[in-house]
Amino acid sequence: MPLDTALSTDVRGLPLSGINDDQVQIYDALLTDIYHYVPGTAGLLETLLEDAPEFVLGHVLRGYSVMTDGFKSGEGAARGHLQRAKTLISGATEREKLHVTALENWINGNFAGRNGAWEEIISQWPRDLLAYRQLTGTLFWSGDKKRQLTAALQTLQHWSPEVAGYGLVLGPMAFALEEAGHYAKAEAYAKDALDINPTDLWSLHALAHVFEMQGRVKEGEARIEEVQDRLNDFNLFRGHIWWHLALFKMAQGKLDGALALVDKQIYPNSSTFYLDIQNAASALSRLEFQGVDVGDRWNRISEASEKTLGDHNILFTVPHQAMALARTSDEASLNRALQTWAAGSDDSTESRLAAKAAEAMAKFQSKNYAQALEILYPIRFELAALGASHAQQDIYFQYMVMAASELSEFSKVRNLLRERIAARFETEDDFAKIKAKMTAIDSVSTKSDAAALLRGVL
Repeated sequence: MPLDTALSTDVRGLPLSGINDDQVQIYDALLTDIYHYVPGTAGLLETLLEDAPEFVLGHVLRGYSVMTDGFKSGEGAARGHLQRAKTLISGATEREKLHVTALENWINGNFAGRNGAWEEIISQWPRDLLAYRQLTGTLFWSGDKKRQLTAALQTLQHWSPEVAGYGLVLGPMAFALEEAGHYAKAEAYAKDALDINPTDLWSLHALAHVFEMQGRVKEGEARIEEVQDRLNDFNLFRGHIWWHLALFKMAQGKLDGALALVDKQIYPNSSTFYLDIQNAASALSRLEFQGVDVGDRWNRISEASEKTLGDHNILFTVPHQAMALARTSDEASLNRALQTWAAGSDDSTESRLAAKAAEAMAKFQSKNYAQALEILYPIRFELAALGASHAQQDIYFQYMVMAASELSEFSKVRNLLRERIAARFETEDDFAKIKAKMTAIDSVSTKSDAAALLRGVL
């Protein structure tokens, strides 16, 4: 199909090179589907690029998608998409050139340069939805919550309900506010986005986090169950929404219901996708801490972990792989995994932390509770650098609390339980819940006492 040599503009008025006006409409719809977690977008992008082979941002988007999958083995394919984009750079806009720079830096492991390029884009072109969602999404996995909130705040003033894609900006804003402890504002933005699209999964995710952090577990359960019949219409991110539902059920003592969700929704089939491994391993660990016999459910997670050993770029996955491998693998396989992670621990602080956390999980599962606690306890406040949410990071505290319980070190158990909830309040009602929970913590003197308090945050 011949291309119009003049620049076209997207639905938000931003110029695009290598694409005509009809193709822009396809791209706009595609971008919306990507951030609504609609499956099948990779094939649609491929078809678009067959018709518009000089569409620079399309090649960049392919590269972003590969890198977002989180596998080191995908970097070669991403580099191929980068090289294609670079051959078209002479006709690209300054904004598109910055996207190319972001992709190149990402592939080369220059995360500061990648983030800097996206920040420059949203500074000059704040309605660039692609840069905004890529920046806020990747910051999720670096633990830089302040930067995530800053990016969302500086962008929001340039959007309004009249601008196409407004709801897709609100979800990251809501999540960043929640992680910063601004729960009321986070809830308001999440609900605004859900008014626009009731199955905007990132906004539903942000709202679930608000409910989790404030102990509003019945509300959280009800909100997700309102849309549960539609969740499986979406891509693999849906598994994390099911994980939140499982947490809400656990908090209410509905342990059979939570286990059923693992089987039917969270990890129904073997998957090497990093988020599936995280969700499943975290859920099974929490259930075991509650005394649930999970049978052989660790096996498939362990097999998937061994297949992708050393291949995951998102390092929060590593301790979850260790949980599964330590529960099921022979000693030689487990040691090989630990050595693989340790070998990469010189690359960065994050790699060192991931290797340490993995070692601690392995020690715990081998009933070497003292060593597990000795490893985790000194780094417990550093582990946020591996990314993920407060709710996901709670797994570290769960392991430490149970290790200390096994050792009958109940003074340390109580201290860890207090630390776990100390900063999780915003309103007077939240603070009242904190004080009531602190009183309950003071009387913890058995393993079952500790486990009961781990079911929910407040």
